[in-house]
Amino acid sequence: MFDVIVIGAGPGGSAAAKRCAEQGLRALILEKRMLPRDKVCSGMLLSRLAKVLVEKEFGQLPREVVLANLSGLVLWVPNVGQHKVVVDIPITWRKDLDYWMNQRAREKGVEIWDGTMVKEISANGDKCKVKLKKAGVQQELEARFVIGADGPNSVTRKSLFPELQVSYTTAQRECYQGSLSLPKDYSYIVFPLQQYRPNFWINPKGDCFTLEGGLRELKGEVRSILAVYGFGEQKPLWKDGCINRALLYKHLSSGSFSPAKGNGLLVGDAAGLKNPLNGEGIHTALKSGLLAAESIAKAIKTEKSVSKIYLDEISPLMEDLHLNYAKVEKIKEQINKGPQTLNVLGEAFEESIESINF
Repeated sequence: MFDVIVIGAGPGGSAAAKRCAEQGLRALILEKRMLPRDKVCSGMLLSRLAKVLVEKEFGQLPREVVLANLSGLVLWVPNVGQHKVVVDIPITWRKDLDYWMNQRAREKGVEIWDGTMVKEISANGDKCKVKLKKAGVQQELEARFVIGADGPNSVTRKSLFPELQVSYTTAQRECYQGSLSLPKDYSYIVFPLQQYRPNFWINPKGDCFTLEGGLRELKGEVRSILAVYGFGEQKPLWKDGCINRALLYKHLSSGSFSPAKGNGLLVGDAAGLKNPLNGEGIHTALKSGLLAAESIAKAIKTEKSVSKIYLDEISPLMEDLHLNYAKVEKIKEQINKGPQTLNVLGEAFEESIESINF
């Protein structure tokens, strides 16, 4: 029925399926939740690359999707100081951003099945098989290729690499009505323990604001730091959380894991391609999703291994991943050294935001 099955309806999945459809392939996206669905995420297009790719592939962001264009980030180390990174940042709710991308993919001929739970994937040989459950009915689909764009807790990765042992980190999010007495056109990243992690973010979201990150570990610090800015004992409108990162870097750097096997490719968070500096994953999801689609097209034309083609295509991303992890280690060494901390943080964040590769 399909040439390519994409697991996951986030930015990486929509970009991959849309590009496949544009190349004349019949593409299907499988999404476990009903659309539009939300995601624990700042919703910011933080990097230059993310904005470029979104506009190139999907068009100008519509007004109903963008809550505001922030003036930048403030890196805040209590008792040390603040460093302002001035950059234009569109901020959204992910349910709106992702659904808009879903619709653009549909317009190109992509079929989307939401409310569909993928159980198992096999991607060896000429045919990939996907076992799923939709509306209470078990089914099995076949396609020539599978792209796993299903986030850090990826079912695709677990199916393709059942022996891989992975650790995870989690993030919590709380949404509050109103605003703090902080400039509303900036997002704040707070490092309360003078360590790189845990940290938390303060994000303005229209008529409310969110706190995101290591809120459980930093519950006391959040309240004490923000009390002077109007944060008291008010109850959140809602709160949620998620697995936000699969700790795959050591596996990737050692070569014990590569995000491709047979005719199955992993993109974005499922592949561990997330910027370790600023935490953004939208741009790497988009870029790797597009590269996966292009690798499939090349494999069909040349009859070469799609896995080998894809691993070659994402090698620049992998190189930047290594560089950014090295910068994180430098920050960890410097972050408790007073004002020098802010210089190191600011320089690293500015470079990560302006990078046109990672």
